[in-house]
Amino acid sequence: TARTRLKAITIQVGKTGILSPVAELEPVFLSLSTISRATLHNEEEIRRKDIRVGDLVTVEKAGEIIPAVVSVNLKKRPKDSKPIRPPPQCPVCSGPLRKEEVFLRCTSRDCVGQLKRRLQHFAHRGAMDIEGMGPKTVEQLLDAGLLKNSADLYALQKESLVALERFGEKKADNLLASIEASKGNTLEAFV
Repeated sequence: TARTRLKAITIQVGKTGILSPVAELEPVFLSLSTISRATLHNEEEIRRKDIRVGDLVTVEKAGEIIPAVVSVNLKKRPKDSKPIRPPPQCPVCSGPLRKEEVFLRCTSRDCVGQLKRRLQHFAHRGAMDIEGMGPKTVEQLLDAGLLKNSADLYALQKESLVALERFGEKKADNLLASIEASKGNTLEAFV
């Protein structure tokens, strides 16, 4: 375990719309790596542990892999700290939220946060294995309006790609070749 200061809490929207709170930490060395972010699991866990911005927190790597906040040092809590409140709407698309057990879920079908995660998952090595489709490329293609769903990957044109910043001919050719190769994947990988 290690102790560090909680600087902020951000919310990530997953591919199914589940909102996941993330602790933004002052960097601390733990188990052979520097940790600056840790999972807070869900809103109920934040409330149960009474986690607040500015707190001195103890972090550990669950299973030696995923950093998580495990406790708060209440004696070192800033006097002006306030309890964290769940967002009233989706932090990405401002869509409505629904409480499902301990989770909040964005119910908007047009949430860009969900689409981004779905595209990353679709292109991931364990699925369609599209090399070159990392988070930054997905975001760039979404921002440029070139993707609205996974099927749009297969309609990408070289001319559209090379017009993007940091997208030369070689990068465009490699991405298009990887997309083409993914067409030969098994149904299992697709599903």
